[in-house]
Amino acid sequence: MARKTKKEALKTRADILEAAIRIFSVRGVSRTTLGDIAREAGVTRGAIYWHFHNKNDLLAALWDQLFQPIEPIVQASESKDEEDPLGLMREALLSLFTSLANDPVRLQLFRILHDKCELVADTGAEHLHRANCHRDGLRRIGTVLANAAAKGQLPPDYDIRLASIATISFIDGLLANWLIFPSQIGIDREIPRLIDELMGLLRRGFSGRPPIPAEEL
Repeated sequence: MARKTKKEALKTRADILEAAIRIFSVRGVSRTTLGDIAREAGVTRGAIYWHFHNKNDLLAALWDQLFQPIEPIVQASESKDEEDPLGLMREALLSLFTSLANDPVRLQLFRILHDKCELVADTGAEHLHRANCHRDGLRRIGTVLANAAAKGQLPPDYDIRLASIATISFIDGLLANWLIFPSQIGIDREIPRLIDELMGLLRRGFSGRPPIPAEEL
């Protein structure tokens, strides 16, 4: 059998990912095997394992595909040379919602990864992948906030860890509610204002002061 060209290999990989999206949307992630995806894509199991070590590896590729439009902005905001890290964070968040709203395939992919990665077991691939994504998200947000503090956009005693947790919680919640109530949370109206409020919260809060005891409130 002739060896596939790089172009053919990339097409096979793309076909596998497209097949995964189709079958995940019907069966969910935990009930789908790599064999199911191979049959849907019309390739052998060997072709699957040539491109992906396991289902967790395939999920990681789908997440990368989902966030591809905003990755250059995120990378720029993580750079120590960036003069406006918080401004780029705002731009990245707005671009995320815009890309989902304007691309039905990307939105379908997000719904699959958000709604159909059932947490069937604490040791399952889906749970492990979500945990890894959460840790990576906290790390990357923390990098941006550290850059912002270094550029004077945030106070020097800023609690970066607490602010990172608040940021990822805010965005996760906003995305979840937007998926359920898109008519109530408009891309052109509420989303920009809510993100601006988040940026204001990040600028005003989360200093390194110890928490005030409840009896002193």
